[in-house]
Amino acid sequence: MSNEMFTEYIKEQDESELEVLENDVFPLLKYKTGTKMAADNALENIIIPFTNFDPVKFDENYWFTDKKKKYGDSYQLYIQSMRVCAEILNEYAQTEDERYLYKAKEIIMSWIHFVTNGTEEKMVWYDHPTASRTQVIIQFLFLSKKTSIEIDEHLFKAVLQKHGEVLSDDSKYKNNNHGLMMDKALMVLGNVLNDSSLFMRGYYRAIDTFWYSFSYNGIHIENSPDYHMMVTRMYEEIEQYLNSRGKSFGTNINRYLELAKIYPQILLKPDRAFPAIGDSGNAKKKVNKIYRNLYDEEAGISVLQYGSPKPLYVSFISGYSSKVHKHKDDLSITLNYNGADFFEDPGKYNYSKTKERKYIISRRAHSSFFMKEFDYTIKPENRFDRKVRLKGYIDNSIYAHVIGENGDYNGSSAVLARNVILFKNAPLIIIIDNVDTTVRHKLKFTQNFNLASNVEIEDIEGKYRLTSKGESLCVEQFEKIDERRIISGDFEKPVAINTTGFGKAEKTNQLRYEKASNKGNVYCTAIYDDNVVSDVNLVYQDDSVHIEFNGEQYTIYQ
Repeated sequence: MSNEMFTEYIKEQDESELEVLENDVFPLLKYKTGTKMAADNALENIIIPFTNFDPVKFDENYWFTDKKKKYGDSYQLYIQSMRVCAEILNEYAQTEDERYLYKAKEIIMSWIHFVTNGTEEKMVWYDHPTASRTQVIIQFLFLSKKTSIEIDEHLFKAVLQKHGEVLSDDSKYKNNNHGLMMDKALMVLGNVLNDSSLFMRGYYRAIDTFWYSFSYNGIHIENSPDYHMMVTRMYEEIEQYLNSRGKSFGTNINRYLELAKIYPQILLKPDRAFPAIGDSGNAKKKVNKIYRNLYDEEAGISVLQYGSPKPLYVSFISGYSSKVHKHKDDLSITLNYNGADFFEDPGKYNYSKTKERKYIISRRAHSSFFMKEFDYTIKPENRFDRKVRLKGYIDNSIYAHVIGENGDYNGSSAVLARNVILFKNAPLIIIIDNVDTTVRHKLKFTQNFNLASNVEIEDIEGKYRLTSKGESLCVEQFEKIDERRIISGDFEKPVAINTTGFGKAEKTNQLRYEKASNKGNVYCTAIYDDNVVSDVNLVYQDDSVHIEFNGEQYTIYQ
């Protein structure tokens, strides 16, 4: 085997043994239902790089596997992360069957051979797999040193030093969850290699990334509930590790981490699942639900909700402070009524450049208000110029009201604004969509509602009645529109599809309203349970909306 890549590191090695303590081991994965199957398949040289991914044979071509057409870069990312070794090592820790440890060694040594022979594969030293692989190798060393398995410590020290060099490289570093993965691995690696410079680089970068990545409410700004949970958990794990070494991130960060644990409880829908905002899924979470409104300008998210007599929940996205995992979902809502989803975000689908992914992240995939002939670009500058933002919030005993605006459309100076009003004494949501423009010609607008796939639609006297899990809501317009129609799901275009798993989707339907206008108010929409709310009427006039229902009248100013 050629080890030229690591020769310079081997020459620098002292004669001391590698010392890996138990608290230096961060298993990349938890032991779970599929661990044994993944490990046993690996013994037969069948590798499943990630849950539900297509399997691949472990042979001389394994590290060159190309499945970009279906998985984009994700397949190689998980191969280069040695994620399968994490499954194997977890099974060994459970059974102490050394066959698993020998297989992990075989895969790791195969990777070293692959790298030292030279490769152009960009995922080899990419941030995520480099950090994950460091954790896997350290876990392997810890477990193997308790056995009779022979380990070339000079070679493994050299391999780890190379990982330390890559992880320390600030040109590869970004203040996001991948950067934190690098810092976590670097702190442990610094202790394992007895190199304080590596540890301190990871420690102080992680602190810097924390203050960049969390809002004043303790919300992770990467536009995804799933990543909020992951990053919060990573900081807590690192804090525990630091404590075991007599160190800490300090009081301020730990207090914000307490806030970060409250956010998921507020964000949960009544069915105990997150809205599939950004690159998130909609699996149910083991988190207690808190019915409290939320408004956060930095994270660009608001939640309006109440818990009784029937829970009503609306999330509203407008604005962002990071491009990471961000979709063109500004001015979009999700809606859940008594545990039944009505308006859904489409999820992430995958991380590739497939037509499905391009559609899923587009403005057409969300329940939003947007310009038909202009698009906007997700920009890092929005953290500072706030051209897309949450603009205001009111919460009183009668209603909660949030306003968002998007003034960043390419080629247009128009500013679009959406008002979302949730009444607390009845299941009624009012949506007012406005435009601020100086052009004399009419601009073309779309108001879109992306439905959950199980929602049934009835067209009744000019309005739609939606039914889901025994609950029903009506969607009614109170401004003249040019066209309204139901968009059926289509995989070929694609349009009206929602994610069901990685690289998997199902057809749904959308309600779409089209209108050409250059006047202030474009759409005036009511969404309500007509079993409870009757005689609804909306009139928009002079920057206020006059609302009538159930014999009561209200005026709400913008």
